Amino acid sequence: MTGRPAARRMRRRAAVVAGLAATIAASPAGIFSVSRLVRAAEPVEASAKPEAKKLEECGARLVRSSEVPDVALAAGVRLGGLSDLTPARGLGPGRWWAITDRGPNGTVERDGEELRTLHAPAFTPSLVLLRIDPAARLDETIVVERILPLAAATGKPLTGLPTGGPGHLPVLSAEGSAELAPDPDGVDTEAGAQLADGTLWIAEEYGPSLLKVGPDGRALERHVPVGSGSTPAAVPHHETIPAVYARRRDNRGFEALAATPAGSRLWVLLQSPLDNPGTKAGRKMAKKTGNVRLLGFDPVAGRPTTEHVYRLGDPADPDHLTKPTPPDDGKLCAMAALDDGRLLVLEQDDTGLCRLYAVSLAGATDTLARTDRDADAGGEPLEQIRDLPAAGIVPVAKRLVA
Repeated sequence: MTGRPAARRMRRRAAVVAGLAATIAASPAGIFSVSRLVRAAEPVEASAKPEAKKLEECGARLVRSSEVPDVALAAGVRLGGLSDLTPARGLGPGRWWAITDRGPNGTVERDGEELRTLHAPAFTPSLVLLRIDPAARLDETIVVERILPLAAATGKPLTGLPTGGPGHLPVLSAEGSAELAPDPDGVDTEAGAQLADGTLWIAEEYGPSLLKVGPDGRALERHVPVGSGSTPAAVPHHETIPAVYARRRDNRGFEALAATPAGSRLWVLLQSPLDNPGTKAGRKMAKKTGNVRLLGFDPVAGRPTTEHVYRLGDPADPDHLTKPTPPDDGKLCAMAALDDGRLLVLEQDDTGLCRLYAVSLAGATDTLARTDRDADAGGEPLEQIRDLPAAGIVPVAKRLVA
């Protein structure tokens, strides 16, 4: 859904691996399915699959691949890369919900700053119901069974336009000549999870925010950072997300979302560390520590419950927790829940290589109420802490799977 071919390939590849993570999470064998799948897969010819070399570098094999069909979504917009996959509940075997992002976009440079452009500002981010036959041949095409454009309960279509607000960079028209007017109902949708009652929860980057969506694609409520929900909108806004989340890096808000098997909790991950504090030195240090916030959210009560630190980088490095060396431009791009205390998380670096980590929440420090880690309260922000043990913080535990 992006205007740049390289980025489109990367997003499509990430969506395929996200589907693998979701499949593993949904299977009774759980995490152990990963190693069996990797070992059982046939080697891929590098000449036929350019990405095979990168898979080889981390000891993985491409298990299978399929093509997403070329389906029209809107005027001038065709279905391409997708942002996430999650099992569809109650719709039969082999059904998956995928989600687009805000629509085709590119970048231009203005006054030394890289800004986003939207090529189809009227595009409506959409849920896509896919049927993937587990017994299909490797070269078969995925079936698109339904497309649900997102809308407010009033029927007003949501857009991919920016919501605006402090700290939000403008988004420009396709040719980069004009700033697009903000839309309080604009969403840059990135991840989704469906609960047993049929409702879907969607994570998006602009707010960052969480949307509760009915089975018909109507957005029922939107949870945003405290202090950012004052603008009238068609979708009711609830200021429940901690205010500090509004300091997300541009285009690096909520990127990964997972629901526990019982649906009692959602886990949502930022794509990268917050710009906290929002100074040049603060942003630089945040990139060096690689501390990303993992937020627990109660979908029934409609409020956050816990927060943990996820540290980017290699957990096998003996200095991982004290002298971090996160990858350049590290990003967290997808997540699935194995049970109430274990997750699968995809971590990507600037080369596009993804690593799948098993994550345990057992013993991890809950930082949600740690006001001593709030810059506004005079404390040291989580994003600035290099030596986590010295600060009394236990991050989530990571183990490389593939």
